[in-house]
Amino acid sequence: MDKPKLNFVIDALMFLCLMAMAGLGFLMRYVLPSGRDAWAQYGSNRQFSWLGWDRHDWGDIHLYLAFILLGLLVLHVILHWQQILGLFQRLVPDSRQRYRIALIFLLLALLLIYFPFLITPDSKARGRGGGGPRSQVGEAMTWPAKPLCLHMLNGPGFGV
Repeated sequence: MDKPKLNFVIDALMFLCLMAMAGLGFLMRYVLPSGRDAWAQYGSNRQFSWLGWDRHDWGDIHLYLAFILLGLLVLHVILHWQQILGLFQRLVPDSRQRYRIALIFLLLALLLIYFPFLITPDSKARGRGGGGPRSQVGEAMTWPAKPLCLHMLNGPGFGV
């Protein structure tokens, strides 16, 4: 396959991966709400699924699509590398300044991709129901991240 056809196929696959990731993101956010959002909307910790898969299963597919997109993006950059170098040389004629910009860009890219491995998440005990306002005996009382409204406290188990 010649280079223009290969570029077209890679670009089309990248676009389809991006659209699938966006669609799955919307599915997970708006159709399959998190436990906290389900608690806020329905007053209980309900489990939602589509085609037998919950939001975590679809999140795995979302992640795999992201890896595929990243691989296709690397191929795209490799196929366009000479064009990228030529445009960069015309944009920044000074070779020392070009070296500094490229180094900063590379370090920033590495930091962004390595960032999740540098952080330590906060960890708190959760009560029954996946983070609702009630807790089990002996556990610390935890509250949802979103503030509760009075009309949400009128559901079962609340004496307001």
